[in-house]
Parts: sequence; structure tokens; C-alpha cells
Amino acid sequence: MADYDGYDVVVVGNGILGMATAHALRLRDPGLRVAVVGPAPRPGAASAAAGAMMGCYGEVTAQLLRTPSGRAKLAKGLLAAQHWPDWLDSINQALPAEDHVALTPGTIVFSNNKSGIIEDENYAAIVQALEENGAAYETLDPNRIDGLAPAEDCRPSRALYLPDEGSIDAAKLLSALSALIERAPNLSFIDDTATGLDIHGGRIQAVRLREGGRVAAPQVVLAAGVWTQAVLDSVPELARRIPRLFCGGGTSLLLDTGPRAQAHVLRTPNRAFACGLHAVPRGGGRLYVGATNTLFAQPMLRTSPADMFFLLECALDQLDQDLCAAQLVAWQAGNRPVAVDTCPLIGPTSVEGLWLLTGTYRDGLFLSPLLGQHIADRVCGGPGLFEETFAPERKPIRLYTGEQARAEALKHYLAMGSEHGIRLPRVGWHHAFPRFYEQMLNGLYDELGEDEFVLAPELLAIVAADRARMVPFFRDYYAQVRQAWA
Repeated sequence: MADYDGYDVVVVGNGILGMATAHALRLRDPGLRVAVVGPAPRPGAASAAAGAMMGCYGEVTAQLLRTPSGRAKLAKGLLAAQHWPDWLDSINQALPAEDHVALTPGTIVFSNNKSGIIEDENYAAIVQALEENGAAYETLDPNRIDGLAPAEDCRPSRALYLPDEGSIDAAKLLSALSALIERAPNLSFIDDTATGLDIHGGRIQAVRLREGGRVAAPQVVLAAGVWTQAVLDSVPELARRIPRLFCGGGTSLLLDTGPRAQAHVLRTPNRAFACGLHAVPRGGGRLYVGATNTLFAQPMLRTSPADMFFLLECALDQLDQDLCAAQLVAWQAGNRPVAVDTCPLIGPTSVEGLWLLTGTYRDGLFLSPLLGQHIADRVCGGPGLFEETFAPERKPIRLYTGEQARAEALKHYLAMGSEHGIRLPRVGWHHAFPRFYEQMLNGLYDELGEDEFVLAPELLAIVAADRARMVPFFRDYYAQVRQAWA
């Protein structure tokens, strides 16, 4: 057991947002004594398993453009893109050339017929967002794209090239930030897990550790991704006032493909509750492939045979049939932090000195330069870099009416069936199949019985997987929210 004192700021979390915040604090005030708390292996973290597609237009959905909150999330993405060049300069200037981190430019968004109508809607939304903002894009011949050689029944129908988006090697970025923190005289790592908070008189005092010690500081930034919820739960009266976090478990694989012609990210629009099928070149013949997103109440630490089979089938059918000859390097599992309203949690809390930076879902790595510098500036007494639209202490934001949520959930479920290769008898089952899911979804939403807080379709998967336990859980949760804000 060890106590750690003498720090000005404790950053809880050694994923990309925690590391970015520590680096930004060093840039903002080199004299600050900063501790970064987190287990060195980063079990279940999103950052270590991320595909790190760099851009916001490829992530645009029709639903995102329908609400002010969705538009606000897009605006933060556009602002984040402006910060990346200087951010990488601030990292690379302190590292030897062989450790420099760089963006790999170019993303190709393609659409095929392996999903449902939601893919068409989201493809159209990407084009809409590009045109509204005057962003560069080029229409491509979908049958002449390097690296895309799918099966005949998976041929793409449309494709766009986004020159200002691309990818970055997440592992290399984390290593670079780790090296900077290790070399900084006033920054240090504490290889442990935060389990709770010590608060007295409305002020943060310290962070409690699993090994029994604590780290004391007048300022604490909670940026531990999905693990943030366990820390917040140590202060129930505060946790009830902050939208609860869930885990967007994702599976990815890394392949050694040898010589292969793919210079850019290849991806579909978001679909079937996930971020779209995507293949990201890593250099040296390596290829990252991802596509899955399943919501859980607890972090997913290992992948499942179901996700492994699905991802391999998607890669071989929809990306490149020749990947059957590639060599498997690794399977990876990570957890995206998803708030109950699917919106981020960014800014100060009512506890003096306590800040939150989480709930970023799929956008954490891409937003990291903007969010890290924003929180660093706020901690140091500055105004920050943007208006804090998604303050941590709030009622869950209502992004859907009940009717909209049911309709959106149905589109995602039907897309899942299509993507998993379901084949319906040609005797009217194309009517019966949607009705089956519609009845299931209506039943779940009716049981939840919510008009004020409508559960986002992504979260409904948690309820569907364990109806008997999760319907009462969410009913009780929303009752606590009402009581906390009464």
C-alpha cells in the first residue's frame, strides 16, 4: 500500500484521452505536477484496440444530422480536425525521427447491398454533411478501388474518396505519448487502478487505488473510458446526476497480408448498430479489420467466436476474397464508453476540482487533441476551446421520440439480419420478418414505459439480451434520475 502526494492534477485513465490530457497539461504549464493513473496493460481499453480512422464525415449518420445535439457532435469533430497538425508537431518534436507519428491520408467510403436501408440513409447523410460544409470529396468508380475485391454478390454500388480523412496507428500514438510523459520531469505514471474518490466539503481530495493507497491532488480528471463508471459509483449521489456509462464492446483483427495494394482506409457507412465494416492499412503489409459493436453493462475483455466468425466472413466476402491467404497476427477486444444517451460527458462537476472526459463512444481518439487541450485549459483556469454542450451533470439528452427510436431500432435490426446473411423464403417472409422484430421492439419499449427518457436504439440490445433483469434495471435507473433532478 502506498500513498502518493505532491501532485497538482491526477488524470485517471491511461488511454488516449487521459494521455492527451496529461500531454496538454504539460504544454499548458510545464511546472504542473501531474500523475496519470491506470494499469499498464490497459485491459479492455478502446484505445489499444482502435482502428483509429481519422475523420468525422465518414462517421456521419442520418440521425446525427436530425438533432441539435447531433449537429453539436459533428461541429466538435470538424474543430478537432483543425488541431491535429499542430498536435502531432508537439509530439514529434520531442521524439527521434523513427518514433514520429503521422496521419495516413485518404478514406474511401463505399456502400454495398449487404446491409439494409439504413446504410443508404447514412451514405446520403455523409454526402449531405460534406456539401453543407464545402468539404472536399470525389465520386469513384466502385469497381476500380485498390484493395476492394469482394465476392460478386457483395460488389459495392457507390464510393466516395475523402482526401482530408484517413487513419493513424493507435499503438504508435500511445507509445509516443507514453514516451513524452515518462521523460517529462513533472509527469509520472502510477500503474494501478482507480476505485473511488475521496471528497470532503464539496471538494475533491484524492483518488483511491485498488492496491489500497491513494493519490492526493486538488484537481482530478476522470478520463478512464468505460472504467470511469466504477469510480463514479463510489459517490452514489454524484453518479445519479451523470448519465450512466455502458460498454460498446468491439472486436478487431490484425492481418499480415504481404504486398497488397491498399493505400487508404476502406469503410462502409455506419450500419447495424456498428461503425461499419472497415479495413485500415497499417504499413509493412499489416491490415487492421474491424466492424463489430455490441453494448454491454460490463466491459468485454475477450472476443467471442461469434464476433470472430462474423468479422472474418465480412472481410472475405465484402472487402477482399484474397485475404483468405493472409496470416493472422492478433485478435483485439476493446470497449468504447457509451453514455446512456450516447452523448459525451465533458467538463466540470459540482464537486470542486473534479472533471469528466469520457462517453465519447467512437470518437475519442479522433477528438483527443481538442478534448485534451480543452480540459487542460479549463483545469488551469482558462475558458477552454469550445462551449461545453455536453456537461457531465445533466439529465440524459432525449435524441429520439418513442416513435423515432422504434423505427431506427428496426432499421438496425433488419440490417443486422442482412449483414449476417439471412435468407428468407420467397413466400411473403419479407413482410413477416420485419413484423417479428417490430413486435419485439414495441414490446421492449412498452415494458420500459418511458416518455421522458427514450432509450437509444443501441442500448436496447442490452435489454433484449437479458429482458428479465435489464427492464427493471432501466426502470429503476430512470426513477433515480428523476429523483436526483427533482
